[in-house]
Amino acid sequence: MAWLESQNFAVVRTELDTVFFQTFDYDTKDPIISTVRDGRLFKQVTITNQAYIEEIASGVGLFPKVGEVQNVPTYTPIVANKIITPVNDYANAIEVSKNLYDDNMHSVWAKHIADFALKARVSQDKYGFDWFNNAFTTSLTADGTAFCGTHTLLQGGTQSNIVPADANGSTALSNETLNNAIVALRTMKDQAGVILGDVPSILLVPPQLFQLAIQLTQSALQADVANNAINVWRSAYGMVVKTSPYLTSSTAWFLLADRHSVTRIVRQGVQTALRDWSYSSNRTYLYQANFREVVYAPDYAGAVGASGVGGV
Repeated sequence: MAWLESQNFAVVRTELDTVFFQTFDYDTKDPIISTVRDGRLFKQVTITNQAYIEEIASGVGLFPKVGEVQNVPTYTPIVANKIITPVNDYANAIEVSKNLYDDNMHSVWAKHIADFALKARVSQDKYGFDWFNNAFTTSLTADGTAFCGTHTLLQGGTQSNIVPADANGSTALSNETLNNAIVALRTMKDQAGVILGDVPSILLVPPQLFQLAIQLTQSALQADVANNAINVWRSAYGMVVKTSPYLTSSTAWFLLADRHSVTRIVRQGVQTALRDWSYSSNRTYLYQANFREVVYAPDYAGAVGASGVGGV
């Protein structure tokens, strides 16, 4: 009987895991709706420790002009702003009664487990996109400044990565403010004060701005003007519009280059475990899942953002 019980337990876990991961690993391959698994929007890093530690390097300056036998000038890079990013632990559990599992009327337990798996995916996305939700306040880079703010450069000076307002003092998404964002990105200085000419790659918007974002970037003509001016953004950069329902502001938007530093650190992917009903006092299986990860950005470079209201 012990052998049969252990086999039954193994069968239960296998069936629960099958339903769970069918839902959790489901990939819609939607190029528009982004998740934390999107490697272009969230750089993916796997670690084996509880926290991720790094420092910011300033890099070097421009190459100066030198004479034929002149000593080669030396540039001393600066390394500072140590940042320690602890990994968050997320977990949840669901109880499935033995009778419900055994009978499985109308596949009820399977629906419960599928919903459980879906909520695990939603949790990852919700917490991941909170980095952008708090980009102007509590999402801090290594210099202790909000991700979208005015940053002090390691080699001196400052650099803002907030989209400049339009002629009316607004940063709401429009053809004018998108142009301002592109100019700001292309003229952004790195920690050494060097302009690297970043190319816009991703326009990230909430669902409320998705239609406008598509019109601004993909219409043949400019979307918000009365003349027949060509929409240069359609072909100049090949910007991709991405969105997420977990962006909580209906007005904030972001423009990112490929070298942005928004990163998803994964300490442990989703793991599941099952407690057999025979170890409970109420004849229930306890099915649980957890994962360990965090989203952060050590540096401002390669990204600009706008709250979409006022001059911020």
